[in-house]
Amino acid sequence: MRCCVECFKDIHIRSTIEKQGIIGDCDYCSGKNVAVYDIAISPNPIADAIIELVQIYSVSGLREAKPLRIALCEDWDIFNAEEILIQKLVVDLCESVIGSDSEIFSQNVIIAELHDDHFLKEFGVVGGVSWEKFAESIKFRNRFHSGMFNADAFASFLSILAKPYSFGTEFYRARITNNNIGYAPTEMSAPPPDKRSAGRINPEGIGVLYLSSDDHTVLNEVRANAFDYVSIGTFKLTKDIKVVNLSGISKTSPFLYQGELERYAANKNVFQEIAIEIAKPLRRSDSLIEYLPTQYIAEFIKSQGYDGVEYASTLREGGYNIAVFDELLLECMSVNTVEIAKIQYELRKQTLHGGDVP
Repeated sequence: MRCCVECFKDIHIRSTIEKQGIIGDCDYCSGKNVAVYDIAISPNPIADAIIELVQIYSVSGLREAKPLRIALCEDWDIFNAEEILIQKLVVDLCESVIGSDSEIFSQNVIIAELHDDHFLKEFGVVGGVSWEKFAESIKFRNRFHSGMFNADAFASFLSILAKPYSFGTEFYRARITNNNIGYAPTEMSAPPPDKRSAGRINPEGIGVLYLSSDDHTVLNEVRANAFDYVSIGTFKLTKDIKVVNLSGISKTSPFLYQGELERYAANKNVFQEIAIEIAKPLRRSDSLIEYLPTQYIAEFIKSQGYDGVEYASTLREGGYNIAVFDELLLECMSVNTVEIAKIQYELRKQTLHGGDVP
């Protein structure tokens, strides 16, 4: 039997299938002329990975328990198939070790550790509570030494999320200016200490250089109005750096955490919430206190020796931003001042007192 690359979303598994270099037809999703994988080969890294994943589940009568095929879909974003096909594929991959008649495939299951308060407190990056509760604690109860934050647990995930950038890599920073002359390269770096306002990464007074991956993303991030002049600085790295890709926390393959899948499962939702929170665009109405939880996370990353954090742009799909802790790691090479010709607005449907936005 052969599965194919299109049966999966997981980057790690897709890469394994593609490296096998076999093109054919899939016996599961009926894909034609695609990269396929013989599930009977030995050694079988995909079967080993799926078996390890299945084995963290146990049969349970708890109300939260659900069939394995549903749990795998809801808990892990790794499959690209219907539940019935997932069930057949998983059973076939696991049969040699678990057996197709195992009750794990026919009964409701849970990950037991996620219902164990002691496990969650020991291995949860925020002590087993939700990100919302952790954020409320940082903002209103214990700002600098949170007893909820599990430094060792969080640090253990950072090396997987580390992303290197080499000398000479280019990034972009934009500033709205009053005229078409714009700013000089020396004026494009981080503001002076007395003008450093708080952001999602930096506390007030702390210098962080916020940059974007490309000039289109940076124009969206600066949120200029029509007919504004904007200076776009091109920055180059003066040395190799290593940052933590916070948006990658929720997107990494669980199979990178072999032997620690339960710990990853205990933190997956919190990771997703951190990624969303760190990428939220700043609003004029925001209270500075709202930035404290993500500042806390960024300061911890800085204390671990990383040079900055990377996060997805919510204002331009596919773009990303990077906040570098030391502005001296980059040099502004040139500045291009442009005029914004037009802005295209897009409404997001939401419930109002008078009804929905049409």
